[in-house]
Amino acid sequence: MKLLSATVRNYRIHRDVTVSFDPSRTLIGGANETGKSTLIEAIHRGMFLKANVTGEAQRSMVSTLYNGHPEVEVRFVAQGDEYLIKKRFSGANGAAQL
Repeated sequence: MKLLSATVRNYRIHRDVTVSFDPSRTLIGGANETGKSTLIEAIHRGMFLKANVTGEAQRSMVSTLYNGHPEVEVRFVAQGDEYLIKKRFSGANGAAQL
């Protein structure tokens, strides 16, 4: 699997961030507390966590700065086919689309 891009909305400190990954390598840099680890966490959860997660896991994603449910979109290639997974983390009403 190869990541192509990721978009994170209303996820902790990120309002609307899109990162396109270089085919060779991508470096994520910045000052402390600017959301580097949060971006990676959001991508991981977008790929592997159920959209209808509840409890502390869901609450920890919610932004205190921006309104709206946390959303993550990840575009990737697997076995030669391109996919886009979209997840909206809104507790029991969460939604996922592939």
